[in-house]
Amino acid sequence: MALDMESYLDEQSKLVEGALYKEIPQEPEYIYGMVREFISRGGKRIRPILTLATADAFGAKKEDALPYAVAIELFHNFTLIHDDIEDSSPMRRGKPTLHMQFGIPIAINSGDALYTVVWHTLISKKIPPEKLTGAFSRLLNGYTSVVEGQGTELEWYRLKSFNISEKDYFHMATGKTGALMGVSCEMGAYAANAPEKECIAMRNFGEKLGLSFQIKDDVLNLTADPTKYKKKIGEDIDEGKRSLITMHLLAHLPEKERKRALSILLAEKKSEEEISEIIALAKKYGSIDYALSISNKLIGEAKSCLSAIKEPKKRAILEALADYMVSREK
Repeated sequence: MALDMESYLDEQSKLVEGALYKEIPQEPEYIYGMVREFISRGGKRIRPILTLATADAFGAKKEDALPYAVAIELFHNFTLIHDDIEDSSPMRRGKPTLHMQFGIPIAINSGDALYTVVWHTLISKKIPPEKLTGAFSRLLNGYTSVVEGQGTELEWYRLKSFNISEKDYFHMATGKTGALMGVSCEMGAYAANAPEKECIAMRNFGEKLGLSFQIKDDVLNLTADPTKYKKKIGEDIDEGKRSLITMHLLAHLPEKERKRALSILLAEKKSEEEISEIIALAKKYGSIDYALSISNKLIGEAKSCLSAIKEPKKRAILEALADYMVSREK
């Protein structure tokens, strides 16, 4: 019988949701109230679900993996609050961003408050000291990669640079997006006391899955059905995002069209016509199809890492999760 992925995700998400709210303090309300509201806006919760699914695949109990899953989701939300400030984003999950509602200083402090909850979540649990030390080391490695990936992208924006190779792009995206999914899967294996080789295999699975997820997200931003997609079509072009699509496009445009595309991408304000012009060029020169092919290639590579899981039924859940993440339409 095929796995009903929607039901599976709903069930796992509810488990994570319940645990998330238990970790956020009640007082002071003026600090943690807005944090709870931000968390309540939802999200795919895919990272903690990957932690739980990986732990299950290696034979761990959910209660052993849940603290790691929750800590990772809390960290993810902390980064979103700060990312929204760094990107000057007006909206997050259909509502005004915290810095738009309360101002930048309060939003920064809310993110910082959430970051403290990340570590309290683990310290407050009955995890043996040697196990906790290993968890901290793995999580810190993952979190550091996220910060460095974000910092690299911000530096490109600061320098107004599009002189970026695919190698540069993959290095940045592996940190910014891939690393957190990588450590999500790694921590699931770690919770199950899996051997180091298996922990590394699952980290590689998550990193490749995260890269594929990011590239597919960039494709959807230019091609999705507006009735299903929750963001503005072409928002990435409007922001001048350095994506695999734009890297490929700029590398394949004739010089005159390249200069025109660069002038649009670097402009602070872009018209709907200019955004549509870049999307049309990305289609014409095969940049969107190229990005999709890389996304699919990465999924294949990710799945090959799952040979570390010996039981086919357990492996099938993670394979189904991978397929679901990159076949989505929103």
